[in-house]
Amino acid sequence: MAEHETGQVDTGAAEVYESLFVPALFGRFTEDVARLAVIGSTDDVLDVACGTGALTREVRARTSGRVVGVDLNPGMLAVAARRGGDIDYREADAQALPFSDAEFAVAVSQFGLMFLPDPVAGVKEMARVASRGAVAVWGDIGGSDGYAAMQELFRDELGDDAAASLDAPFAMGAVGLLEGIAADAGVDAEILAVAGTGRFDSIEQWVTTEVRGWTLGDDISSEQLAELVGAAQRRLAPFEVDDGCVFGMTARIATWSA
Repeated sequence: MAEHETGQVDTGAAEVYESLFVPALFGRFTEDVARLAVIGSTDDVLDVACGTGALTREVRARTSGRVVGVDLNPGMLAVAARRGGDIDYREADAQALPFSDAEFAVAVSQFGLMFLPDPVAGVKEMARVASRGAVAVWGDIGGSDGYAAMQELFRDELGDDAAASLDAPFAMGAVGLLEGIAADAGVDAEILAVAGTGRFDSIEQWVTTEVRGWTLGDDISSEQLAELVGAAQRRLAPFEVDDGCVFGMTARIATWSA
């Protein structure tokens, strides 16, 4: 699979991911996911495909119990571990979790399921190791006015392969896909769409983060990036506000209990 299909990045890109993507996108939905997971004050919780730990840290703030974050990407885990917070971070495959049945009260996962080769196996494993679960995926890319426009910009300026790099995060957004995965995993899930926004400090920051903090980092030269930013400042201007740029994002969240 291509890097953009698996979400694998090096530590440098993971640093960009944590410092820019998390406050702009991922961190803006952690409260919703944790709230819908109904985490008790003493629950042991597992965060699957935890990345740099945005959701894991939100979970830690809600329980005095054991909190574990697992991810297959060592670069992401290295950045997560540096943030501290009495969290046990481990490198592990979400499709074969190294934990006993019902070892946790709750298993959560935010914006990682779409990168698993077998997402059904991932949900089955979450349901095996915990009695309750919550999984969030992004809605369809067409439902984000900003990313739909960004993809067209990438296509025109960088080509089809670069544009395709934006498809993977939204791959499970179509209505029916998450429902089908949950059903195939034997989980009786409730699906809720949660509308929100993404926000960057500027068009330049948004575009630079997409290139340097995702899987295109090694393929785009500084000269190409400068040209792309110039084009973006013209074409993405409708998303500008007084203190940055804002666009719509929607998460689809599946929750279940045994």
